[in-house]
Amino acid sequence: MPLKSIERLIFFLLLALHLAPLWSVRYFLTIDGPCHLYNAKVLADFSASADLRDFYESWVYLNLRFEPNWFSHFFMKLGFAAGIPAFLNEKLLQTFYVLSFALGLRFAIKKLAPKGVFLSSLGLLFAYHHVFQMGFYNYSLSLAGMFWAFGYWLRCRDAWTTGRQIGLAALFLALFFCHPVGLLFSFLLIGSVMLAQGYRAGAWAERLQYFRQQAVVLALTALPTVVLFGEYLFAKGLSFRKSGDSGTQMWSELARLTSLCTMMEVERNWTVGVALLFLALVVAAFWTKTRSRSWGWTDILLGAFLVSLFIYFKQPGSFAGAGIMPIRLQMLPYLVLLLWLATLDFPKWIQAGTMAGVVAFSALFWSIRLPAHWRASEAVAEYASCAAAIPDKVSVLPLSFDHNGQLSDGRTVSTAMWLFVHAAGYIGAEKSIVLLDNYEAHTHNFPLFWREQRDPYVFLPKDDVGFEGQPPRAEFLNYKAKTNNANVDYVVTWCLDKKFKDDLYTKEIKEQLERGYELVFSSEHDLGRVYRKSR
Repeated sequence: MPLKSIERLIFFLLLALHLAPLWSVRYFLTIDGPCHLYNAKVLADFSASADLRDFYESWVYLNLRFEPNWFSHFFMKLGFAAGIPAFLNEKLLQTFYVLSFALGLRFAIKKLAPKGVFLSSLGLLFAYHHVFQMGFYNYSLSLAGMFWAFGYWLRCRDAWTTGRQIGLAALFLALFFCHPVGLLFSFLLIGSVMLAQGYRAGAWAERLQYFRQQAVVLALTALPTVVLFGEYLFAKGLSFRKSGDSGTQMWSELARLTSLCTMMEVERNWTVGVALLFLALVVAAFWTKTRSRSWGWTDILLGAFLVSLFIYFKQPGSFAGAGIMPIRLQMLPYLVLLLWLATLDFPKWIQAGTMAGVVAFSALFWSIRLPAHWRASEAVAEYASCAAAIPDKVSVLPLSFDHNGQLSDGRTVSTAMWLFVHAAGYIGAEKSIVLLDNYEAHTHNFPLFWREQRDPYVFLPKDDVGFEGQPPRAEFLNYKAKTNNANVDYVVTWCLDKKFKDDLYTKEIKEQLERGYELVFSSEHDLGRVYRKSR
């Protein structure tokens, strides 16, 4: 069988392997994913019933600004409106992301350099990453959209029509409503190739004409998005907060490619192998180019790679309301470098060796991750069973005492992630309730805002220790007195009498429950409990 056919077979078999984790479990649990799902349910309820809208509006109100971080919410809102069950609704979004990332990268490579399409299999290793496992769906989708926008520009760059320009403008707008990072890196990739191609257009007059034509198209198609992004920055302010990571630490994390660690800490022992595979390809690339002196216009992407490295090391820890920037940006230099590597003419033995390495790493990672995902689904199913004891149109305070999660036999679900911080979102997605751990409504980066007089992130913490800590701390008996006559109607606990059972904060929580609440439900293995406010 020709190597080309083998490559295509390997890619699509690996793609099927990457979809298997999503569909082998009922709940593919991420940190913030359940909260996004819950907020999509609230948005659907806003539209479904005036009665439900009145209930929610005493607690939250709609953000009427056009901002990033909305794509996933409205994707799942449409799913709820169509009657799709909550767990399946989120799974469809996750599947959409994986397919968009994998096929978008392959599309971009094919339009850039078809001979390098074998590297799209290597790119599949990046489809599941730390930030996706954190539940940052919009950011992850922006990486996929970056490939589609870049590939689409490559496809149309020499034959623009009005329809094609509208298509590119739509891709830029979709990227904006996912996350600015994917948008800005799509500009970096397109701008780099545009400069390189313009420089090789011929005489200076021809170069200027090419630049003028392409710049006008890019400016027109990007204008609506640039206006929205400018308004967003103006509203948020250009506030910076320095990253706490040292340069040495960032180099270490980059070299070990720790952003590929998702569920278990042991993955870090192997992510460095993927980085070494990249290093081997880079060494082979420079050896080949040095010997043949075959530098061309596509090598501008090596410059884009250096720019991405500069951004990674010089970025702030947070910017304009977005945080956790180092781990978000760590993958980008690798992805840009992958595009440059795809433009090189590697011998067949290197192509075959690369694909063999990808198959080995894929099998290794999923042998570690899959059992953890199965444990997570089993545990969160028990947690979600608490929904049966909670009626609609009430307020619920979830309190997790084991963010890593555990099963009835004491096994830990994930050693690399606090997966259960917002797992109660699955309870909220099944009901029409107010979840008081809805962090999104407090950050002002999402479609819903808390009403100031009821914001639980203001009125529930004690001594600046919040209810997302380990163990959590919250004063909920006096919440009504502090707010506009608002009750905490139900409290749902996760692993209450487990590893923090003797902690002072746990004792405070239990004392409040004994004074003002009654136990109305315990899950199958007593990991989840539901307490109702005493009448």
